[in-house]
Amino acid sequence: MNRKRSVVVAGGGIGGLAAAAGMAARGLDVTVLERGDRIGTGGSGLVLYPNGLRAADALGARIGVRIRATGRVTEPDEVRILMDARGTVLAEEPVGAAGAFAPQMPVLRSALHRALLDEALTAGAAVVLATGVTDYTARAGQVAVRLSDGTVTACDALVGADGIQSAVRARMLGDGPPQYRGYTSVRGRTTGSELGQRGYVVNGRGIQLFVAPVGEDTLYWTAKITAPAGMWPALGPAGARLALLEALEGWYGPVVDLVRAADPEDVVVTDIHDRDPAPRWVDDRVALLGDAAHPMVPALGQGANLALEDAAVLAEALASPAPVPEALADYARERMERAAAVVLASRRQGTFDQGADRASEERRNAHIRFAGRKDADLADVVGWRPRPRLPEAGTTPAPATTVRSKKGATVMGAPHIVLISGSLRPGSTCDRVAEWCAQRCAEQGASARVFSGSEIDFPAYRPGLADRHAAVAGFLGELRGADGVILVSPTYHATVSGLLKNALDYVNDIDGPVPYLQGRAIGTVAVGSAAQGAVSTLTTLRTIGHALRGWPTPVGVAVSQAPEQSGADSGEAGPDVARLVEMVSQVVWLGGVRAEETRQPVLGAVA
Repeated sequence: MNRKRSVVVAGGGIGGLAAAAGMAARGLDVTVLERGDRIGTGGSGLVLYPNGLRAADALGARIGVRIRATGRVTEPDEVRILMDARGTVLAEEPVGAAGAFAPQMPVLRSALHRALLDEALTAGAAVVLATGVTDYTARAGQVAVRLSDGTVTACDALVGADGIQSAVRARMLGDGPPQYRGYTSVRGRTTGSELGQRGYVVNGRGIQLFVAPVGEDTLYWTAKITAPAGMWPALGPAGARLALLEALEGWYGPVVDLVRAADPEDVVVTDIHDRDPAPRWVDDRVALLGDAAHPMVPALGQGANLALEDAAVLAEALASPAPVPEALADYARERMERAAAVVLASRRQGTFDQGADRASEERRNAHIRFAGRKDADLADVVGWRPRPRLPEAGTTPAPATTVRSKKGATVMGAPHIVLISGSLRPGSTCDRVAEWCAQRCAEQGASARVFSGSEIDFPAYRPGLADRHAAVAGFLGELRGADGVILVSPTYHATVSGLLKNALDYVNDIDGPVPYLQGRAIGTVAVGSAAQGAVSTLTTLRTIGHALRGWPTPVGVAVSQAPEQSGADSGEAGPDVARLVEMVSQVVWLGGVRAEETRQPVLGAVA
């Protein structure tokens, strides 16, 4: 009988417990060591976004159901009110099931901790309190873990999920303390508020207040306050609440009352820190997870969500028959680039949110009015999906994805298609054509990511910009993982959009200077009413495809307007729509061939 693979998890936070629950459910021998004498007693909340909920489901069907039962899933037509400090509504952001970033689920941290702890224990994990990990040493085929009580235990793998002040990270990387980002967080919860069960973001100068309903007439709230390091934590919970009330003088009355009615014993005060992306997460049989790997500011609300993603990928990796070092290396390859991009995007958004002076405040509020949402476009963040789980021993593998077109069905891998619009104007015809094509990709079993022109309007190209520009890193990451690319460009000036060409110049940074888009299927669409301009644009697009070492075999399509967002088989398709469907089908089919040929049976999940 084979011995169970043993794993020690340092840290009983959200990421550590989620990983423990997922690994124990897969038959691993898991022990969680928590340095505190209690788990998950804090009353502040968080929001699980679609990516976090998918990660919960990937940990295990039972785990996903249990987590979903802990919070309040947003209603289909629900919106979050974005307002200034005086109560003037700037925008209403869709957060329900009909929104682009939905569903969302606000939940109290304590409730999520309890659910994950119960699931870990039920699955067979052991949880030891008041015991931390202080050091580790490699042994032949194992790792020796030194504990805070001076004892040493041996295991097959050690997971450092011990938070932003991780002792495991300090031993692995020795990269010093985290960096203070110029603002602090005061968090609490209130029952019976006049604001009702609805989400709010309230923007003041140097302060942003986030409010979310968690059920039972309770709201959790977080105030981010620009301040010197250490100033607010020194006040203690009760003092920080009183200081916050003073700072909110003159704000919209119900918001002030929300803070006034909070129980001081529930208030938590924390200075906001993060770290630059780490050069590595793995040291042979030791891996980092969650805040130990990628602490980030809370501006995008992704800390817990990425920890759940980490846990799902790690559980699947360590449950595989691959040797532990190889499994952990696969886990790190899956996670590091995505986490780095989210860390940097969160840092940038956090600075923008604070609006610490008048000009910054006006710029932030103007952006919210224009965009209709608080954050930048986060489709690539919340759109993360895990890879399908590996088949369990003794079971029959799931059938491959079947892509159906008018010519029949073809068995193939599930490809990932990136669509790029070359128009700067938000909501342009190019954007709508790209979205329509993405929907057709999804109908044929592919995953798709659309980049609008406004998203790829990067600064002038220079090699290595991806290391310092999160949006560039995200764009390149999507192209790197693409099996096919569809380019949509306006036909004005009878040539390809300069914006589109400039964005594609960045592929020089994809393992540059080669392989560029080596072997990807390239579809092309010219949008405009001028026939000669359409021909010229299609020719230029296909030339770019060849120059980037793509596989530009799909038919090029010229359209004058975006098709209606109805099914491709609605029976009303004209010649333009039929050619678009044919082009998309070719890209999906060729992308599926590439997916089958190039993707190894990797473990975990991809962005």
